Amino acid sequence: MMYDAFFSVKNALPLLIQGAAMTLFLWVAALVIAISLGTVLGILRCKRLRISTLSTFLDTITFLLRAIPFYVQLLMAYFVLPELVGVNISATTAGIFSLGICSAAYISQIIRGGINAIDVGQWQAAYVLGYTSCDTVRYVILPQVVRIIIPSLSGELDQLLKSTSIISAIGVLELTGAAKNVIARELNPLTMYIVISVVYVMIAFVFNSLTSCVERKLSYD
Repeated sequence: MMYDAFFSVKNALPLLIQGAAMTLFLWVAALVIAISLGTVLGILRCKRLRISTLSTFLDTITFLLRAIPFYVQLLMAYFVLPELVGVNISATTAGIFSLGICSAAYISQIIRGGINAIDVGQWQAAYVLGYTSCDTVRYVILPQVVRIIIPSLSGELDQLLKSTSIISAIGVLELTGAAKNVIARELNPLTMYIVISVVYVMIAFVFNSLTSCVERKLSYD
């Protein structure tokens, strides 16, 4: 039995490597969108920089993105959005877009909470020194926010990695999709699911080790 499992994994290795590479690509691309957009949304929604109508609109958008399941957003991005804009969207593009936008809503909450946790005296001191609001956020507030939010942000990015497996539902051959193909061909679900679980754990372990290292370097008493 052990020999059969080893032989099965060996035969499936090229496809699993291809799937793992696609998983990493989806994760990193969605991560860039999520952090960039989430940071902007978090800043615009914080209590010190709120613009009444705009911030209320953004609050509504982020609420909807958090309320609608990612799977539904994925199907809408792949099947509905092309009909609305009249442009064909590849499954990979739809997956990255929907994953990044969905995660951005959660990251905006994390950023918003981190900014609101900064003492108002920090803002006032920056204004006294002649800083504009943009400079205050960039040079005074965000560096302090990063120290506060790293654990929560790390958790969201972990969740982002796991959510890439859902994108196989629209035909993207990422790690879980590759495993499904192997299982359909060789009927060995236990072996394949163990293998892909180990791969996900390894990726998460490397990422969490890096974030822990960053957290230690940024922390101070």
